[in-house]
Formats: sequence, C-alpha cells, structure tokens
Amino acid sequence: MTQIKTKLTGVPRTMLMTTRARVDEHQRQVGALFRDPKVFEWWQAIAWDTDLDRFYQPLSQLSWAVRANAFDQVARRHIASYADAVVVELGAGLSTRYYRVGRGCKCWIDLDLPEVTNLRRQLDSETEQHRFISRSALDFDWMDELPNCPSEHLLIIAEGLLMYFTVEQVQQLIYQLRQRFPNATFMFDVVGGVSKGKAAKWLAELGAPMQWFVKNERDLNGMGLAIAQVLSLVQENYRYPHRLNALRWIPWIAKLPYFRNAGLILETKVLPLSSS
Repeated sequence: MTQIKTKLTGVPRTMLMTTRARVDEHQRQVGALFRDPKVFEWWQAIAWDTDLDRFYQPLSQLSWAVRANAFDQVARRHIASYADAVVVELGAGLSTRYYRVGRGCKCWIDLDLPEVTNLRRQLDSETEQHRFISRSALDFDWMDELPNCPSEHLLIIAEGLLMYFTVEQVQQLIYQLRQRFPNATFMFDVVGGVSKGKAAKWLAELGAPMQWFVKNERDLNGMGLAIAQVLSLVQENYRYPHRLNALRWIPWIAKLPYFRNAGLILETKVLPLSSS
C-alpha cells in the first residue's frame, strides 16, 4: 500500500494514537483483547507523527484498547438484537469497528470531518452497507442522511469525542437526538477526575483541548438520557493487572472517585422530548 502523506491538526490528530493502540493490540502475541487485521493493513500506509511519542505510553495503549473493546461489545449485542440495525459512529476517525463487529448490520455509517473522511477514502471503500458522511457531528444535517429504521434499532456511538465539545454543544446534540431518534441507543465516554489534570494539559498542547468534564454519571441527570450501563475505564483496566506494571499492586485506587471517574463509558437510551 502506498504511503499516504497527511498532516493532521487539532482533535483529528489524536486519532493517530487510538489507531496505533488498536494496531498494537492486534499484534499482541498472547491475550489480545481483539484482532483487527484491517487497521493493521491501513497502518502500513499511515505515517506516525513522532511528536506524539511522549503521549503514547503502555497504559494509554491499554486504556484505548479496553475502551474500544467495550464499545465493540455493545455494538455486537445491538446488531444481534435487530436484523435491520443501523449504526452511526460520530467522530469515527479511522475506526475499523465495522470490520470487527459490524458486518451483520443493515447499514454502518462512519461520520467525521472532511479531512478525516478524505483520509478514510484513501484507505477504505464505501459500499451500500458501509457508508461515509463528511460532516461535523454538530452539523445536524447528518441526521437526514440516515436510512429509515425504527429509532430503537439505531445505535449512535461517540467514542473519544464528546469531551472535546462544550457542555452546551453536548446538550444541543442530545436535544436533536431526542427530537429525531427517541429511544435510540447512544453510547459515549466522558472524562473527569484525574483526566482534568495532566491528560487535559497534554491534549491542549496538541491543539485538542478537552472542554466537557463530568464529576460522575449523575452529572448527566436532566440531559434527556436514561443510563443503561456505566463502566469505569480505570476499573476495566484492572481486569488486566499483568499489563499495569507497578499499578497492579494498588487495585484499591480504582475505587476512589478521583480515579474511578477519570473515564466513564456510558450506554444510554435517548429519552423522547415529551418525557422531560
């Protein structure tokens, strides 16, 4: 595959790290959380940004792989539940989730900014089942481009995205989802606790400042979502203590709210506007 030359900035730049995390997970000889031959294939054509070296560490690699796997599990379950399931990934980056778990759905849509979608088109081929939309998640016209299906059969994924929005933008997105797709499943992750410190500073240095922090899942009360499942990313990491180095000896740390709430993965149902 020909090497693709691209210079990403801002939030899109962060996708190189999460993409590499999946490549490294795929290549683990023993105990990989998943296999992802498609991302490994793509990686041969992507130039790594060496300025990201200091941000990419074994613990962050594990966290991104664990997070990806958690989203995979919900997507797999959703598709198994509905023969005509539609899945939309907002801020998809170079997600290869469709190839890992999504081929049984009616339609899978990867949505991202034009520079990201243009990169995807150099690596991937669009089909009737697997479509690309080149828009911001906050350009709500994308909602008009989805295939028809009962809202209950729709899964909307926002992995590693909403923390870059303001709380007002998140509320606007949820309002639009409630108006258009009541009872859809909306899965996303949020950050708080320890993530407000060093991690936020590093991302700001990359030109990708985090803007929405939550204290815990109760901060979502009143936003129009019914929480079905909450996972703490730190606690999920502790399921793999052999990959935590010295941290393996202090598992109690994951129970402290400051660390427990560093990253939360939430599976929610979109409440109809009439339920407010």
